[in-house]
Amino acid sequence: RASEPGGPKPKLPESHRPEAAGSVAPVVSVSAVSSATSSRPSLEKFADAAGRSGSEGVRRSTLPSFASGSHGDDAGDDDADVPSTQCPQMAFVGARGRTPNLYWHAPDESQLRRHPRFIGLPHESLITLGSDASFKFVRQGTELWDELHVGRLTTGCLTGALGFQEDGVGRQLGMGNRGGSHGPMLGAFHRLRQGAMIFDSGMPIPKENSVNSQVVQKFNEQENKLGPLFPIDTNGAENQFAVNTNTSPSQKAGGSSTCGKKNARRKKAKLKSPGADEKETLVVDANAVHSNESIQSYSRWLTRRDPHSKAAAQRGEGGVRMAWGSAQEHGTFATLMLHHPTSVAEEVGLCVVDHSAIPAAWNLGALPPMGASPDGIITMDTAWFKGKKQGAPTRERLVVEVKNSSPFRKHGNGATFEFTDRDPYDHPPPYHMPQLQMEMLACGVTGGLLCMQSATRGVRVFYVKRDDDYVAAMLGVISDLYTQYVLTHTTPPENTFNHRKDHQALVRATKRIAAKCVLVEEIAHRQLPGEAYDTRAFV
Repeated sequence: RASEPGGPKPKLPESHRPEAAGSVAPVVSVSAVSSATSSRPSLEKFADAAGRSGSEGVRRSTLPSFASGSHGDDAGDDDADVPSTQCPQMAFVGARGRTPNLYWHAPDESQLRRHPRFIGLPHESLITLGSDASFKFVRQGTELWDELHVGRLTTGCLTGALGFQEDGVGRQLGMGNRGGSHGPMLGAFHRLRQGAMIFDSGMPIPKENSVNSQVVQKFNEQENKLGPLFPIDTNGAENQFAVNTNTSPSQKAGGSSTCGKKNARRKKAKLKSPGADEKETLVVDANAVHSNESIQSYSRWLTRRDPHSKAAAQRGEGGVRMAWGSAQEHGTFATLMLHHPTSVAEEVGLCVVDHSAIPAAWNLGALPPMGASPDGIITMDTAWFKGKKQGAPTRERLVVEVKNSSPFRKHGNGATFEFTDRDPYDHPPPYHMPQLQMEMLACGVTGGLLCMQSATRGVRVFYVKRDDDYVAAMLGVISDLYTQYVLTHTTPPENTFNHRKDHQALVRATKRIAAKCVLVEEIAHRQLPGEAYDTRAFV
């Protein structure tokens, strides 16, 4: 994906690109081709068993869309007003403009970190890196987080590695015109041929985890004292974001103008171990105490908003659609958290799959380094949709994956976009299922929430249960790609797995699991209390 919403589409480096037509391919032995393309009965058995159960006992939503009130103990909830029966965003339907605002009603992650029920991650320079378990403390979207993906199979290339984007398969899984390409499998193959980053903290894993957890706790204690990062303008300005997007919040608040320069130098510095000089300096103004690191991060986000929206619009409707998805993630996650006033939400980095926790009975063979970065983790009461069972816990940790649908469509043949009302999904597309299952495996949880946002109709929340039969079948295909192609330095041919019975069974299982997902609630959009939101549909 693009490094920033609305930014240029990433290009594969030469080492990741498929070889030019006419070049000499490695000679592959007949035995290697045979073992890689032959169906494995054990995997077929796992795949046939997958998706047969999982939603029993889970209550489907019987509430009207955007029903008032929250689930759980919502007495005294000060997060937000009770949502109305219709999202106010519906009033924008039919509006037209040349540049859709990607950040319409969307908060920044720095604003979300200020909320007392959100556990945010500190700057990566404060994290002690060592074992794979330490990578979950590295913020998503940072350069370090990107580098940690090298040599690892993550959810961004998972469907490619599974052969789900090959000709004839992608369309079965709801990808439409996005399927039918061998490129994603080649991208996964070339990534796995690279060496993964290795760190040594010199600490036992429990000690390393304890040190990082203490840093996270201290960071959040500081953030929770600061209040809203970009408070609502009480002077009656119609839209604070349209006044001057080139002015940083620190300058508006009367902070020192040298703060930005100081933090710019820190950004260029190499990562160091946490020390006294890494502690955040606080700037005091007449209204509040602000963290320089939060303000600097937010000011960069504030000034790049309109340029990113314009860049996405220049790439057409597809560019806007792709950029909208990532720009809106934090707002959708905030809506889920705010709707459940007893929940606790967590920011998470790259969660690495623990190979030692994979059952030996699955008999999978060698596997590559693997990981996943869900959009967040939420700990919440699940009795309201799963029911209360004797001896069963009523609070669970669930991975959260967010999918946002852009409301902007091209109007006619010109350069104008129109704001439209899109019908929400009744069931999630099957191609999202491998990602959810890998995230649950990497995070060590048994369930997840797939939040599908409609700009005009709020958020539909689907419950997805972890299916170990499916995970076993999925990892079996990944093992074959790794052992038969990556480790032998053999480029996988087109439709590598398509003709295998176990692969065909895995495709069917993917569709069954998607059909088993349960719509548990529909939520109207909510806003972080006290934070200013951009209400411009177009910039």
